[in-house]
Amino acid sequence: MTKASTFYKRSYTNGYQAKVEYWITELQVAVKYDDEFQIRKAKSKLDYFVPKQAEYLNKKYYDILAERIGIDTK
Repeated sequence: MTKASTFYKRSYTNGYQAKVEYWITELQVAVKYDDEFQIRKAKSKLDYFVPKQAEYLNKKYYDILAERIGIDTK
């Protein structure tokens, strides 16, 4: 990892929820206007971000549970 890539690394404090909501809205607009290109683009973005959000939530809930029962997660 380069020095610049660590400096510009994005931090998603709420997971990818904002991205998922944005692309859901874009998909709804594309469906309303029957824009096939935009539908495909929004779907591909959702195919990427939804699993990322699920992974984020699973890790978050695992860390909370581990903390409650006293497991060291590091």
